[in-house]
Amino acid sequence: MEMSQLERLIDRFARSARSHDHAMETLDEKKANRQAAILARLAASILAEGEEGELSLEALSLSSESVVAGMAAVYLLQCNPEHALSVLRRVAREPTLIGFRAGCAIERWEKGEWG
Repeated sequence: MEMSQLERLIDRFARSARSHDHAMETLDEKKANRQAAILARLAASILAEGEEGELSLEALSLSSESVVAGMAAVYLLQCNPEHALSVLRRVAREPTLIGFRAGCAIERWEKGEWG
């Protein structure tokens, strides 16, 4: 069965979230910045699909992979902050770099520093 355009975007988003996390873990700043830019474009394309895109990103935020769930939640903050913060709080409890980054995202959101 052929994947829809939205499914391809969601798949690419998940792969890019993993790549971004790996770049952050290995301190590869160029790759991390490149992946962050890709993630921003993918998220914009996903959310441009309207309610279906938002629901797809919400589903991705429930991934068992914290790096994927957390990144999806970050891009849901503007349109569904209650759900996004719930996911980020769960991820922030992890004693890992992704947990720390989720905590930073929550802090920035609560201080009004987010976009």
